[in-house]
Amino acid sequence: MEQVYLAAGGAAIAQARVDTLVREYQTKLVRYVRRMVGDADTALDISQDVFLAAYRTLQADPERPLTAGWLYKTATNNSISHLRRKKIVRMLPLDRDHETYAWRIDERSAASVDLQTAMNKLPSDQASAIMLTTYAGYSSQEAAAILGTTSDAVRQRVCRAMRTLRSVMSDH
Repeated sequence: MEQVYLAAGGAAIAQARVDTLVREYQTKLVRYVRRMVGDADTALDISQDVFLAAYRTLQADPERPLTAGWLYKTATNNSISHLRRKKIVRMLPLDRDHETYAWRIDERSAASVDLQTAMNKLPSDQASAIMLTTYAGYSSQEAAAILGTTSDAVRQRVCRAMRTLRSVMSDH
């Protein structure tokens, strides 16, 4: 009887914590995944899978700390798995068509559009390094593990990407 009560209590705690995570990170996580996979519907599905994994993890251990890093790492891994299943081994171009436009256009800011245009000019390895280190907040070591390279290579890609972005942005 006590075990059933603890399981029900653990599920309620897990649900409450996941609800908090969804409120805080859902929009950002969907946007991040969309940038990786290039499709809004797929991004929603992958993000939903991430929150389901969070729920299952918290249901098994309600006291486990789940951070934004855990969510983004899980989202990255799920996105990479999805892309591998679809036989896509690099980041999709960001401007395939307007329906799957992977970067959020901020109508209030021309700089946002310029940045998106500049990001489209980056090679996929540099775009990946920038997204993981600058947007998602991974260290160069963590990004290297995700990308299957060294942390020095990640730092070099970020440096080259930033140089390219500065050059393209200054032209606008």
